[in-house]
Amino acid sequence: MIPIYFNHYYCSEIVTTTRYNMKLIFCILLNVLLVNVTAQVPEKYALIVAISNYAPSTGWNPLNSENDIPLIKESLKRQGFKEANIRIIRDKEATKQGILLAMQQQLITKAKPGDICVFHFSGHGQQVMDNNGDEADGYDEALVTYDSPMEYEGGTEKHLRDDEFGFKLEEIRKHLGSNGNLLVIVDACHSGTSTRSGLGNYRGTTTKYAPKGYKPATNTKTINEGLFSLGESKPGLAPMSAFFASAASELNQECGEEHCGSLSLAFSKALAKADAKTSYRGLFDNIRLEMSKMVPGQTPNAEGDLDKEIFGGAALGKPTYYTAEKIIGKKKITIGCGKIYSVFAGTTLLIYPSNTYNKETVKPLAKAVITAAGDYSSEAELDTELSEDVLKTAWVFLDEVSFGDLTVPVTVKIKDAQLQQQVQKILSQNKQAKLVAEQGDVFIEQGADGFSADSFYISTSGDYRLGAYSNKTTDEAIAAFINTKIAGYARAAYLRNLNMKNEELNVVFEFVPIEYKKAEGNNNAIIKDLPLKSITDASGNIVFQHDDRYNLRIINNGQERLYYNILEIQPDNLVNVLFPANNQQPMDCFINPGDTVRLTRIFRIGPPDGMNVIKLVAARSPLNLRQVFANNGLSRGDVPKPNNPFEKLMQGINKTDAVQTRGSGEETIQPDAVNIFSVPYKIVPKKQ
Repeated sequence: MIPIYFNHYYCSEIVTTTRYNMKLIFCILLNVLLVNVTAQVPEKYALIVAISNYAPSTGWNPLNSENDIPLIKESLKRQGFKEANIRIIRDKEATKQGILLAMQQQLITKAKPGDICVFHFSGHGQQVMDNNGDEADGYDEALVTYDSPMEYEGGTEKHLRDDEFGFKLEEIRKHLGSNGNLLVIVDACHSGTSTRSGLGNYRGTTTKYAPKGYKPATNTKTINEGLFSLGESKPGLAPMSAFFASAASELNQECGEEHCGSLSLAFSKALAKADAKTSYRGLFDNIRLEMSKMVPGQTPNAEGDLDKEIFGGAALGKPTYYTAEKIIGKKKITIGCGKIYSVFAGTTLLIYPSNTYNKETVKPLAKAVITAAGDYSSEAELDTELSEDVLKTAWVFLDEVSFGDLTVPVTVKIKDAQLQQQVQKILSQNKQAKLVAEQGDVFIEQGADGFSADSFYISTSGDYRLGAYSNKTTDEAIAAFINTKIAGYARAAYLRNLNMKNEELNVVFEFVPIEYKKAEGNNNAIIKDLPLKSITDASGNIVFQHDDRYNLRIINNGQERLYYNILEIQPDNLVNVLFPANNQQPMDCFINPGDTVRLTRIFRIGPPDGMNVIKLVAARSPLNLRQVFANNGLSRGDVPKPNNPFEKLMQGINKTDAVQTRGSGEETIQPDAVNIFSVPYKIVPKKQ
């Protein structure tokens, strides 16, 4: 029974019985309505499991899972999760029984039907022998708990198998009911290989947990095709979506300056862009894009009800302005915005009085520049002193955004002492290179197993070979080779990270896979459209094979004629300008409002294999990025003058003689100057 409370103040001045009865009924209905509205607001609960240091006897290497905790916790708090409703268990607490008990206490006992729950796991994963015949390859996927051994041991099993994990999640879903919502994030992997070490920690192993002589069954009656096969829709159960850091055959690499889980970092960045209308599929699309920048060798996976709105439609969008989190002095504050929101040092700010809804009619109180950017908070220096009372209520708006600099962390692993000294000298004179002992973004190696002693090799942290060069050539030639590769990597990394949104310039594209056959007896071709599912995997990742072909379909969701350029960034850091084509002028690449245009140019897929990214840049005036990238390497006086701020930004990152200095003004731009729509896709060899 719902208790009803009467407001006697409003019900006391009654003149007639009729008026009294009407007012009484009104009060009852009003209070019932208020109680029901309050009851319908769901609570949000989360359980974060992070294992950095496994029991010494297990054989597992330590991880940096502890660094995932502040990322996930802060991202959830910004989505309305109360700190008291976020539980964290670490290391020794995270045994199999400890995890299952915490799930019971936090996500069932505390949570009510209709609530929103999140389960996050950071740690190792492993494939274990299938014990019920539901796996096509004869192995279950499992979470490696604190005391799970890497090598097979008989007796009590300490891994948390996908089946048992799934049963517990189904119990949570049943408790939450059809009006509830459950999100699962697993930042682990279960197998995979790497050609060399030194790339940073990996979460997972090639070792399978099975007794000697175990032969996986191949004729299973029930085939479990998903990574964990979670989130199947069932009547009466809460919808559930699940994200995984990599495919079952891939390693999951820790990454970034934070040395954290790639999925944890990508999830935090993607969630920062989400709003109440974002679906889990849309969230996963952004996760996939973020991971293509950080760990291009990984293919994240997703399962479950991906077309549902995240958190049941209760997600909070990115704020349009910020307030001072901390007042350090009359000219120094911190604001709640940082690298997770793609804002870096050098970004300029405008400080306005509170309640400034139209900046065009109000003069800013001060300007500021971000001097240090953290993940979720940044420190800013004002150009004018303001009182503490003013700073407490002021609204802070982004003015021109810096998307980071072009510095590349480089790790050198060279056995030849003379060559090592030579390479380190070259790097010390390169403004883009930052020497680090371990976990660089780029590795320069010589003398290791599998490498010729007569050459040195440049590779990415994702184990992608950028090039090899003989160490018997001149110092000048070696320096030119190293500097060119580092500049190319820096430029491509910057472009991959570039994310600018303006809904008024909303132009997107779609892949149209095609079947292409030469007609017999002439040079004509027979072209047939193929379904999109022919190039997508179960998680929606786009995967092309060698010799596949495609067109692009462009859609203008805006209200005016817009111009576009299309770039492709290859795994080897080559930047291709697809449009405008060689035979086109910038004015040719336009699309009218509401139109959908299929471009006739056919693209054929080939090496290099790995993760590519295509970016469509839309603006109100014509762009000519072909001119910018075709002139790479020209002296400053020879480079054509840019037509708009975005071309100027691209010219800035295309210089090879220097690195952009934070706060120089050359690498900042109005955040809504253009709209960038990005889609990553993977290239793999042709299946035989």
